[in-house]
Amino acid sequence: MTDPGPEDVEGTAAPGSGSRRRKTRPSVEWHAWDLGRWWHLTFTVAMLAMIALALISGPERWRWATAALMATVLVVYFVFARPVLSVDSDLPGNRRSLGLMLLFLLPALPAVILNPTLMISLVAIAPALFMTVGSTYAVPTLAVLLLCPSLLAGLLGRKDWEFVGISLLINGAILGYALWFSGWIERIIFQSAERFELIEQLSSSRREAARLSEEAGAMTERERLARELHDTLAQGFTSIITLTQAVESELDTDPATARRHLALMRETAAENLAEARAMVAARQAVTVEDDLDGALARIGERLGRELGIEVTATVTGVPEELSNDLRVCLLRTAQEALANVRKHAGAGSARVTLAYTDVGVALTVADDGAGFDTSRSSDGNGLANMRNRAEAVGGILDLDSEPGRGTTVRLTIPRDDPRDDANDDTNDGPGA
Repeated sequence: MTDPGPEDVEGTAAPGSGSRRRKTRPSVEWHAWDLGRWWHLTFTVAMLAMIALALISGPERWRWATAALMATVLVVYFVFARPVLSVDSDLPGNRRSLGLMLLFLLPALPAVILNPTLMISLVAIAPALFMTVGSTYAVPTLAVLLLCPSLLAGLLGRKDWEFVGISLLINGAILGYALWFSGWIERIIFQSAERFELIEQLSSSRREAARLSEEAGAMTERERLARELHDTLAQGFTSIITLTQAVESELDTDPATARRHLALMRETAAENLAEARAMVAARQAVTVEDDLDGALARIGERLGRELGIEVTATVTGVPEELSNDLRVCLLRTAQEALANVRKHAGAGSARVTLAYTDVGVALTVADDGAGFDTSRSSDGNGLANMRNRAEAVGGILDLDSEPGRGTTVRLTIPRDDPRDDANDDTNDGPGA
């Protein structure tokens, strides 16, 4: 019932409620109850036809008067009723409705009394009343327009009372139907408006959920990338810095050891470069291409050469095929634990043990270094990264250390027992 305009407004209110709510424009361009400019044009054409009908029908002495009254109805609509259909209107409901009711009655009632043929104008006036003042005021207004001309004609003796009675009976039935039908239509409009608002809220909630999901995904990816950088490139750069410091002190006193450390620096830089390229290309954790046992032995041997200490790598049990996620978790945990040996332990030896057992796989990295008090919080990211990786694969990370007694890091990743699955299948049988 409103003209679609450029402003960002949308209002839904029951006819005659006197309340309009300003809100953002919805995603749809119009509503089923939004008749727009076509209704204004229809009403105008109907009233112009009534003016023409008034000029050619009815008592000749009243023709210009009735035409003027029909023109007044048209003026009342555009001056007083049409703004009420605007979503910007916020007039008091009862006062607005009663005022419009009287404004329509003042010209329309004398017109239909002077020229009963103009009763056909209710085809346009009635919808305008229902849309502007609601059924509470529209039905009484129509009752006056439908019943008063017949009663007045009977009282003035222009019609016999039998005709008046039949007319009142027919018009009363019309009024009863109008009262029932208008109430039903208004309830439909109320429910449609409520459903529209719920749909808008749902759409807004879905957009917000999608935005939060994207933010959560981006945050998860940043955290994953941060762990990868810390566990690979950052450790490699730390190793290179340590080797550089060693080379600076060895160039004059021990050239052979300095060259060995330079070779380690070149090897570490080359592996870091390969890790970086792989992460950029795959946008995910680097795949452990070779076997996990060999990768653990290689990083242990490199740390031993770098620090000049004994680092042993041992595999127990029957090796089995592990998923890439598990291999990456075990390898990164070993790398971080050995990096801590390099940075903090001051150890004389370290050992890496990978054990395949009946209940899962376990990784242990132990050193005989300085150790530390585990009750004190650490400012680094290494331990947090190891715990996050363990939780991601359903594993458990334990840290055992005391000052002066070394440090032991244990990562245990359990696996489902096939016998448990078989028992579950058995329990699903008919006797379950």
